Amino acid sequence: MNEGYARLYAPLAVVAMVLSFQPILPADEYGTVWEMAGRGSGNPAAMGAVLMGGLIALLGYASFRRQVTAWIPVAIAVLSGLIAVMLLTRPGTGSPRPELTSFGDAALAVAICTCLLAVSQLVRLRRR
Repeated sequence: MNEGYARLYAPLAVVAMVLSFQPILPADEYGTVWEMAGRGSGNPAAMGAVLMGGLIALLGYASFRRQVTAWIPVAIAVLSGLIAVMLLTRPGTGSPRPELTSFGDAALAVAICTCLLAVSQLVRLRRR
């Protein structure tokens, strides 16, 4: 029953990893999530890096674990939802907010799709 979700979580983990190394905001001012997180402690990019790392780890875990409990899709939905909110609000960038690059738009789409997929799996697990 859960193998179908695992087949989708693995590619999402790879895509999320690749997108995390691309500039989601204009590269000349901001750079990648990892570059922004390395500039100082306590900034929103550091939180974004933690969220991204956790999401990638959970997606990888869900891809290879045979029996899935409800906490896994809940955690995936929460992390991907928080990432989507951070991409929409772009905290710490000042005013006016910079536009997302094409990689940023892709990251937002992947975060929203991942959240919806995890909620779908959770609903299916609960109906069982």
